Amino acid sequence: MGSENSALKSYTLQGAPVTLPAGLAVYPAQLQDGRAASVFVYKRENEDRVHQAAKHLKTLRHPGLLRFLSCSMEADGVRLLTEHVRPLQAALDSLAPAEVCAGLYDILQALIFLHDRGHLTHNNVCLASVFVSEDGHWKLGGMDTVCSIPQATPEFLRSIQPLRDPASVPPEEMAPEFSTLPDAHGHARDAYSFGTLVESLLVRLREQVAAEALGSLHQTLHDALLQPHPQSRPPLHTLLAHDFFRNDFLEVVNFLRSLTLKSEEEKTEFFKFLLDRVSCLSEELIAARLVPLLLNQLVFAEPVAVKSFLPHLLGPKKASASGEASCLLSPALFRARVIPALLQLFQVHEEHVRLVLLAHLEAYVGLFSPEQLRSIILPQVLLGLRDSSSSLVAITLHSLAVLVSLLGPEVVVGGQRSKIFKRSAPSFSRAKPLALGGDPSPQLVPASVNGVMSGKSPGDNDNSDKQVPNDSGTRILEDWPDWGEPDNSSPTQSQPPESSIPDAREPPEGPDSWDPSGLSEVAVTSRGAGALEQRAAPSVALDHSPAHTKPPRASRPEKRPQGPTQLGLGEEFTIQVRATPAEPELDWFADMVPEIKPSALFPEPIDGQTWPPAQLSSKFAAADMPEAEAEGWGEDGELAWAETNW
Repeated sequence: MGSENSALKSYTLQGAPVTLPAGLAVYPAQLQDGRAASVFVYKRENEDRVHQAAKHLKTLRHPGLLRFLSCSMEADGVRLLTEHVRPLQAALDSLAPAEVCAGLYDILQALIFLHDRGHLTHNNVCLASVFVSEDGHWKLGGMDTVCSIPQATPEFLRSIQPLRDPASVPPEEMAPEFSTLPDAHGHARDAYSFGTLVESLLVRLREQVAAEALGSLHQTLHDALLQPHPQSRPPLHTLLAHDFFRNDFLEVVNFLRSLTLKSEEEKTEFFKFLLDRVSCLSEELIAARLVPLLLNQLVFAEPVAVKSFLPHLLGPKKASASGEASCLLSPALFRARVIPALLQLFQVHEEHVRLVLLAHLEAYVGLFSPEQLRSIILPQVLLGLRDSSSSLVAITLHSLAVLVSLLGPEVVVGGQRSKIFKRSAPSFSRAKPLALGGDPSPQLVPASVNGVMSGKSPGDNDNSDKQVPNDSGTRILEDWPDWGEPDNSSPTQSQPPESSIPDAREPPEGPDSWDPSGLSEVAVTSRGAGALEQRAAPSVALDHSPAHTKPPRASRPEKRPQGPTQLGLGEEFTIQVRATPAEPELDWFADMVPEIKPSALFPEPIDGQTWPPAQLSSKFAAADMPEAEAEGWGEDGELAWAETNW
C-alpha cells in the first residue's frame, strides 16, 4: 500500500462528485503531469471489496474494462484512482444513436472477455456500472462484484446484494433457494443482466435506428438472453454477428482499433473507401470518436490513407470551390478536436509523420493560436532543417515560408535585416482622364512630350521626376530615362481652338506674323485614345549648326476665342508647335556647267567615212519610220507540232 499511497499524492480533486445509486461518489481529478483522472470513493466498510476490485483491474487488461491506476485508504473512505471517465447516466443524453450502438458493442466484448478468457462473472451489469471514457468508448466498471464462476454461490451473491442494481438480478435468484450455476452456464447471469440493459436503451433508439434492426434485436433479447431458465440463454459471443451491430461507424471503429492485425490488402481496401463510409456520419461523431483513431503514426504510415483520406481530414471546411478537396469538419470542430491531436503529433519525431503534417500545414496552420505557433510549431518545424533527408529539408523550407506570413520574418528568420535589393523598374506615366470629354481611359504620355505641351523646353532645369500638371489636365508621374536625345525646338504655346488658328498655307496678317514655310504643326487632342496626331505641314530642312541657330522666340500669350464656338469636343485643347525656320541650303555646284564636245563622244573618221552630223541635239526623238505590216508565220510557216519527232 506504500507505493499506492505515494502515487495518490500526485493528484488533486477537481469539482463536485457524481453520486451513483449505490452510494458511490465519483470525483474528477487531475494528475501531477496534467492528465485527467477519476477517483471512486467507497465507504470504509467496503474496503475488502475495493481491494478485490483493484486486484482484478490490475490483472485484467482489456479496452472495454476500466483502467486502474492506484488505490488507498483515506479519511473519507477507500479511494480508487482510474482513467478519466464519466458515468453513463450523466453522458447518455449527449450521445448519438451510433455511439450507443458502439458502446453496447464495447460492453458486450468486455463481458465475453471475462467469461471466455478470465472464467469470471461480473454479477452486476447495469447502467450504474458502465462509464464513458474521453475517447467515447464505454468501459465496464463495478469490479467489486466480480468473482470466478465457481465462487458465485448464493452466499456470495447475498453478500454483495447492497452493491447490485435490482434490475440486473436474474429471476432465478428471486427464489428462496437457488444453486450455483455449472461452468458451462456461468455466463447466464450476466447474459440476463446485459439483455435488460440493452432493452432499457432501445427506447432511445427507436426514432433513429432502422425499425427492422430494432425489431430483430428485440426479438433476440426475449428469445435468448431474457429466458427465465438459465440453461436456455446462449453465450454472449453469439450476438456479435447480429445486424444491429453492423453499421459503417462500428465497422470503421473496429477496423482502426485492430489495424496492426490487418493485412496489406485489407488496409488498402479499407482506406480506399473510407471517405465514402464516414461522409454519411455526423461531424460531431467523426470529431469525437474517429479523429483520435485516425490521427496516429499507424494511419500516417499507410500510403493509401495519406493519398485518399487524410487530405480531407487535415483541413477545415471552406467555401465550396471547384477543384478543391471537400473536408469533413467545420472550423470550430477542427479547432476543438483536431488541433490538440496535431500538437501532440508535432512532438513525434518520425519522418513519415512529419512529412504528412508539413504537406498540409497551409490548410490548418491558421487555426493555431499565435502562442502555439511560436512556442510549439515553429521550433519543431525548424528541426527539419538539420535533418539528413533532402525531402524533409525541402518541405521544411516551404513550411517556413508559410509561417512567415503569420508570424513575420522577424520571428521566423531573426537577426538584423536591411534593404539589399532595390526597386529599379521602368515605369510609364499614367495620365488622368480629361476634365472635359474625351476618352476616360488612362493615357500614357512621356514626360518629354509633356514638356512641350506645358510650354517648357527640354533644356529647362526642372525636376522631371515630379508630377507636373499640363494644360490638358494630365499629370506626369516621372520622366522616361530612355525617351531620346533632347532637341532644340522652341517652347510651345497654347493656341485658340482650331477654327481660330490661321491656315499654315496662308501667311497671317499683323505684326506677329510668321513665315509659314517653317511651320511644323503638332496637335494633341482628346480624340480616340488620346494619342499624338501629326498634321500635314510643309517639309522643312532644319539646320542645327551653331551658325544658323537662332534664339527661341518668346511665346505669345494664349488667345482664347470670344463667345461660343462650333468646335467638336476636345478641339479647344489643340496646340500649335512652331519650329525655327532654317536657311535655304546652298548649292555649291551651281556655277559648274559641263562642256560637251563631239570629239569626246565619237572617234575620228577612218578612210573617208563620215559620221552623223556633228551638231547634236539634247533631245532624242524617235526616228520617223513608216508603219509596216508585221509579218507572221503564215500558212507556210506554221509548225506541225504533232508531226515533230523528238
